[in-house]
Amino acid sequence: PLCICITFPLRVGMANASRKRPLEEDGMSEEIQRMIANQIEASLSGRNKYIILAHPSMDHIKKNLMELDPLSYTEVKVDWREFESGMPNIFIEEVHKLLPAHVLLLLNMRRKEILLDQLSLLYAIPRYGCRSLTVLLPFFPTGTMERVDREGEVATASTLSRMISAVPMTPGGPARFLIFDIHALQIRFYFQDSILPVLLSAMPLLLNLLKTRFSSEEVAVAFPDEGAKKRFGGFFEKEGYPVLFCSKVREGDKRVVRVAEGDPKGKHVFIVDDLCNTGGTVLACRSELEKRGANKVSVFVTHGVFPQGSWQKFEGAGFDKIFITDSIPETCQIFEERKSAQIFEVIKLAPALHTYLQGQVNSDARQAWRK
Repeated sequence: PLCICITFPLRVGMANASRKRPLEEDGMSEEIQRMIANQIEASLSGRNKYIILAHPSMDHIKKNLMELDPLSYTEVKVDWREFESGMPNIFIEEVHKLLPAHVLLLLNMRRKEILLDQLSLLYAIPRYGCRSLTVLLPFFPTGTMERVDREGEVATASTLSRMISAVPMTPGGPARFLIFDIHALQIRFYFQDSILPVLLSAMPLLLNLLKTRFSSEEVAVAFPDEGAKKRFGGFFEKEGYPVLFCSKVREGDKRVVRVAEGDPKGKHVFIVDDLCNTGGTVLACRSELEKRGANKVSVFVTHGVFPQGSWQKFEGAGFDKIFITDSIPETCQIFEERKSAQIFEVIKLAPALHTYLQGQVNSDARQAWRK
């Protein structure tokens, strides 16, 4: 049960009655009362309400969330200015709205050029008294450098984890960091106890695609290596889909990709992984699956990194469709500008994120990798 206690100052004498409190003088009293009323309404309705702040590159997810449920998300704008020296000069408009609120911060750390700006805002928000802080970092950019294989290498996944872990506590406890399909699950242990990493998965979005748009086809799910199969394979096996995986084997002086398990003959095979960089392994898998009799080959990756224009290798390579999510804004912008890239399709993360934030998640988005 929810107990709400609101106290009001006792007016004593006419002098005190006519005297304005400081909050009334600067016009904030009515605003704070409105925000308190909104919090009460949210508690009674069962809806989780958030104040959203976002880096400009993440405006697409902010807009999608607000369109999904306008009553649950309210924007507070941030002015991402710079001094003449090029250093950040950031200003949070209507910062007083953060004081009693649950804050949702949308970040994109794909490029190091915008890293300092976002860390500065991240560290500042809890000091303005927000009730809780939830941070969406859909793509953890240093996830592929999570270990050291030879002396002298630097595990930058650990570095970024320490930087993120420095965020101050909020009155509601540690900040939550929502990350979709982090490259290596052990990275969660690089974060300090001052934050709560929450590992989500976009695989339920693919499952929804398979059950709706491709329900009339004979579909199989293939993974480019055994590690990806161990991580995600059980999720699709549970739903009744045949699961294959490829592996690299040495033939003479070369390492080639072969189907190690499963039969793709006559099926529409979806190659599935957490991310795609240059795409060499995925292209080799497609070629091998075609040789083994696959009817069609498509791709689903949560994070389409595609550095240095490597996505162009996929055009004309024989794929039916290539699905990515909107976790990396830079990639999405390329596909928006190049309407000719019809083979690529971007799947929105906002519905899965909204489901989790509103407590309606049935654990699939969070635990797909466990099944």
